Amino acid sequence: MKRTLGVAMIVKNEAEVIRACLESVKGADRIYIADTGSEDDTVKICEEYTENIYHYKWDDDFAAARNFILEHCDTDYVLSIDADEILKTPIEKVQFLINTYDFRKYLGATIETQTEIELLTQVRIFKNIEEIRWLGAIHEVIVYNGKTFKDKCLKTSFELKSGYSPAHKGDPDRNMRILMKELERDENSTRSMYYLAREYINREDLDTAILWLNKYFQIAYHKDWTNELADACHLLALCYSDKGNVKMALSAAATAVLVMPTYKAPMMLLHHLFQPFYPMASAFWLDMASRANNAGILFNREVHENKKAHKPLIIKP
Repeated sequence: MKRTLGVAMIVKNEAEVIRACLESVKGADRIYIADTGSEDDTVKICEEYTENIYHYKWDDDFAAARNFILEHCDTDYVLSIDADEILKTPIEKVQFLINTYDFRKYLGATIETQTEIELLTQVRIFKNIEEIRWLGAIHEVIVYNGKTFKDKCLKTSFELKSGYSPAHKGDPDRNMRILMKELERDENSTRSMYYLAREYINREDLDTAILWLNKYFQIAYHKDWTNELADACHLLALCYSDKGNVKMALSAAATAVLVMPTYKAPMMLLHHLFQPFYPMASAFWLDMASRANNAGILFNREVHENKKAHKPLIIKP
């Protein structure tokens, strides 16, 4: 029996971008959409592609909204996508994959998501079972029985291009507001600190970003070393570099490599930072970077050859 594929989305005021997204997935068996309060033509456009449109009162909780629409899905598998994203891989290839015999042993599959400056490997295709749900009010993750399960998913070469929706301008403080609420609930939430620092980097407030990254480090360094810790150290190094504090940038970048020895970006940063005054060390880190394969890193972030170590990160909500 053929296994079916549904596309699940949460949307609000996405009329400028949503048609391109829906065109890229219209071949799916069904499309399910939760509208969280659109005031433009979003719903009208969605009605051209699906009748499975539901209304959800927005409550500053992305996981709750995603789980709401997931409850309405009745397909065997679900593909999660945002309105400002486009599936570059033909949807037919996704449908073919979920119907292969070997795919039954996996809980889902990853997709390579390309943002403006980052390449992410994310679980976007997953079995539609009650054990799999979204977790987190913001920067939510898909979990199986409360735990991430990328290791139980097939890594694919499927591609998704991510944009930046104009709708975000309608509530520019949304991410900051939700993250602060999360920190009020748990003042030691390192995940919230990490993403809050990224928000301040987006706003080019590097002093505050450094403050939150250091708070994060003081807690996370003494727990399990993770790819998030490595990325936080790398971001801290970039911030210090932009502030002209080379010694602190070197220290943070070296710590990032210590935590994640496969991470190429901090090695390249060390190469650039050492270049003006310590050519031998610079050459060493360039050689190390050439050998790094980025295995297990959180984000694949470019360091540009113009030696400007940092530019504001355009982070998707």
